[in-house]
Amino acid sequence: MAINSAVLDNVYNYYHSDIAPKTSSRFDSHNKKDLKAIYKSIINISKDEPVFLMDRSKELENYTISMKESAHKFRNDVASFGSTDASLLFSGKMAFSSDPDTAELTRSKLSADDTEDIGTYSLEIKQLATGQENMGKYLDKTESGLRPGNYSFDIATKATAYELQFVISQGDTNYDIQRRMAKLINNFNLGLSAEVMENDRGESALSIRSNTLGSHAGEGGTFNISDEETSQNSGIVDYFGIRNTTAEGHDAIYSVNGEEFSSPINEITVGDRFNVTLKKPSAPDAPVAIGIKPDYESVRDSIMSITDSYNEFINKAAGYIDVQPRTNLFVSDMKMSSMFYIAKLDKLGISQNEDGTLSVDEEKLSEAVKEDGAPDELETFKDFTRFALRKAEDLQLNPMDYVDKRIVAYKNPQTEHFATPYITSAYSGMLFNSYM
Repeated sequence: MAINSAVLDNVYNYYHSDIAPKTSSRFDSHNKKDLKAIYKSIINISKDEPVFLMDRSKELENYTISMKESAHKFRNDVASFGSTDASLLFSGKMAFSSDPDTAELTRSKLSADDTEDIGTYSLEIKQLATGQENMGKYLDKTESGLRPGNYSFDIATKATAYELQFVISQGDTNYDIQRRMAKLINNFNLGLSAEVMENDRGESALSIRSNTLGSHAGEGGTFNISDEETSQNSGIVDYFGIRNTTAEGHDAIYSVNGEEFSSPINEITVGDRFNVTLKKPSAPDAPVAIGIKPDYESVRDSIMSITDSYNEFINKAAGYIDVQPRTNLFVSDMKMSSMFYIAKLDKLGISQNEDGTLSVDEEKLSEAVKEDGAPDELETFKDFTRFALRKAEDLQLNPMDYVDKRIVAYKNPQTEHFATPYITSAYSGMLFNSYM
């Protein structure tokens, strides 16, 4: 009798309605190696499985399928947090800078292949890349030595030259004129930044900096300011003292693992993996460490999610104790076996409740993984996850193990037996009872 896939879905979801209709997951796909391993496991289990009789009620059918699916969901949940191989949990990495105020990590080029330790780079910053600066004279803010009128001055950059014009009115002070000139320069987008500086003596000065960083030795600087050939009144360049270059541009000088480099900008690449912005020279004998470390946020979230999924798994099983008393054996076994691991996880804030579920102190967990990474405790948690996965996989392979059944005969342990894999998979036939 042919049964289409829509009918099969409806049948399955009928028995699976206690938890949720089954949905596809990328972790449900298997390769030949996976399927072969599952088949061998079923064969090995079935060789020594006793002959038994059981009640084929719909309640038992629903219980068996739900238990199997709860175990399946727990396995898929763990896989979504890293891998069903517990040793690969918490393998997520994040890039870091030990002193972001000195060297800020702006981007990293980490890939899945960077799960192994690639080492830490030692970055020493001797000087930052700077641009040319023309710093004017400090003058009394409230006075002015310029007559009212139309004034202009020329700024020549490597690209082109500009004449900037403005008006000085009666009563304008040095501070007023400096602010007007700074606004004019900034609004023209010349690749320069102008700013009025003040001191505690009531004086102000006009500072003009190039946005182009790096050394331009022998090139005449990145910009020049003059007013000899301007079309309007001249004299303001020398009056405010902005003609001469007071600071040449310099390249950044830094070393990585003792090897010195230079850069015309403060954005550098370290080890072909990390984009770093240099913020200030590093302190003597205090290099900045650049590298990768465990992603502690990911570790914390994974532990929280795995414990939540484990609790859901245990609660689902415990909900069937009244219907199938043998389920209590499974819950008790999980509780007693877990105690060995949980006793070592106090530092992570993980404890066991009376019903076998787990509680997590989120604040304590966050502090533990951020402080020193808690490597010993994380290994213990991996062992616990490995144990829970093994029990879940056993339940997936033989969901009939905790069903109340009448044993008819045990197989002779001294005799080699033929495999009877369909005994351990009896639950699969339950799906089609109403169609046969």
